[in-house]
Amino acid sequence: MLHRWYDRVVTTLVVVAVTVMLGAALIGTVSRYLPFLPSISWGEEVTRFAGIWAVFLVAGLTIRQGAHLGVDFLTTTFPPRARTLVRLVNGVLILAFSGLLLVYGLRLAADNAGQYSPALEWSMGAVYLCIPIGAALMIVEGIGVMRGLLRGGPAPAAPAGVTVE
Repeated sequence: MLHRWYDRVVTTLVVVAVTVMLGAALIGTVSRYLPFLPSISWGEEVTRFAGIWAVFLVAGLTIRQGAHLGVDFLTTTFPPRARTLVRLVNGVLILAFSGLLLVYGLRLAADNAGQYSPALEWSMGAVYLCIPIGAALMIVEGIGVMRGLLRGGPAPAAPAGVTVE
């Protein structure tokens, strides 16, 4: 039940961020070419910030779903135990990288809390918070995937239509 609630919240936030991103890009583009509309100076910033937040929010879910880009033409030839070992090593590397993102993302957000974006005058510390939040979500999901692998469960499979043969 907690997974469904978490999935719903993250998915909703990502849909909102992408909708805001596309809306701001559309408004910015249209206002540039229609002389009777006022030009907006904030469209590019909103588009960029919303896109970055969407990517970091969805990163954890894609770890659980196996949707991150991967090259497996070599590992598919391995025996099952070796394949699992490679996946576990990969998981450890993902957790280590996510840990670095978490630590340095918090530092980046704190160091830039007093800096403001030019058009919207938003605190860049708040904008950069997407990095440690996304890293924390990747750590939580990565631990879940690792636990499943250690218990003998299957590795996350890429969504249908994503594999290249």
